[in-house]
Amino acid sequence: MVNVTAFLLVIMFGSSTWLTINAIWVELSLYTSRLPEGWSLPSYLSLIIQAACLLTLIYSVGHRYTRFNSNKAPLILSLLIFGSICMLLLALFWQETFWLFNTEHSVALISLTFCMALVCASSNLFFMPYMADFHNSYMSAYFLGMSFSSFIPSLFKLVQGVGKYNCVEHLLPNGTKQLKALPTEPFFSIKIYNSLIFVWMSIATIAFAILHWKFEHAKENKKVKETKQIVGENAFAEVVREQIDENNVVVADEQSPLNSNNNGRGMRYWMLILMLTLISAQMNTIIPSIQSYATLAYSMITYHLALTLSNISHPPANFLPIWCKPRSLSTIFILTFICTASTIFIFILALQSPEPMLRNSFPFIGSSLSVSASVLAGFLCSYLRTLITGLVRSEQANSEKALFWCGFFMQIGSVIGACAMFPLVNYYNIFKKRDPCIF
Repeated sequence: MVNVTAFLLVIMFGSSTWLTINAIWVELSLYTSRLPEGWSLPSYLSLIIQAACLLTLIYSVGHRYTRFNSNKAPLILSLLIFGSICMLLLALFWQETFWLFNTEHSVALISLTFCMALVCASSNLFFMPYMADFHNSYMSAYFLGMSFSSFIPSLFKLVQGVGKYNCVEHLLPNGTKQLKALPTEPFFSIKIYNSLIFVWMSIATIAFAILHWKFEHAKENKKVKETKQIVGENAFAEVVREQIDENNVVVADEQSPLNSNNNGRGMRYWMLILMLTLISAQMNTIIPSIQSYATLAYSMITYHLALTLSNISHPPANFLPIWCKPRSLSTIFILTFICTASTIFIFILALQSPEPMLRNSFPFIGSSLSVSASVLAGFLCSYLRTLITGLVRSEQANSEKALFWCGFFMQIGSVIGACAMFPLVNYYNIFKKRDPCIF
């Protein structure tokens, strides 16, 4: 029988998975207007997050072949405490900058983002295997908590608002006057916002400690078997334990999962992998890197809504495959095409910045199209990621290895996207920002 208190504790524990990174992401509408990188800041963060995820991916590959086992509870508690401390430091020092190669950089935000990305990425490696020791009934609570990791920051952000620009006269050294855009404060400050996330992370940390040391009876007593599965709020390989019963038998297969002659492999499998790689590149790096250029040219509120609403769309998209699970390759291809078309539209708007379509003639329509494209792309990317990984798991004889390489290529797609977008944004300068004081 499910213990209600343990169920709630699992929800809180699950909400810590990607909470800090999601919190940073939805706050970008304020960071970009206050930090020296400006509109290019998302491309820096995309690259640094993928670097952290790549490190954990390398660890997962090593862990897979060394079979090294450690006591997960103390490690998880240490990760949660470290993530909470990083969030507190971000609340206190997010404005700190440093001059490097004659350019000012947001050293505090970037370095702390890397640290928190390591924690979030590690959560995929350790949190799910830990939860496999509990009764299956608690897994729904964990996944519900995972959806809160994006919903809670978005909710705080909607309450906080975004503020606006005030254009004031600024005297240049040569004596001429120039309008300078100064951002106004939202309903509450960035410091308070980050402090709220810190409080939530702290509560989640305490919830895990209570769950582990006070609710041993909630764990499953029957024999479990260790397997690996790919799940999570970001795209990369993670290790999971899977309970085995008479209706769920994993067939052992020691051959390489990259061998296309394995049972169940073939064109369908690799088409799914290819689409998953493309989706991951769009979701995790391409769209985040250019979304500021595609939306801020309209207004700060446009960027704010695009970030927040697309983030809110992820939880329902992740749950939709439970009820709507098409298996036809052509249907999945069409959905991937629509998702990619939305990304291309965002890319075109970013290329048109500082004068994207309808900016001067029908700004409301242009802004609405930009937000709609962001939400549609975010929703479809999340839906397709969950759908395809679920299909791969159910269709392959050795779901463990199939899903491992599924997650591997998801992360490869994200890294390729980050490596492609970072120079385009920061060195080739093909995307231009708009001066908010020029109408």
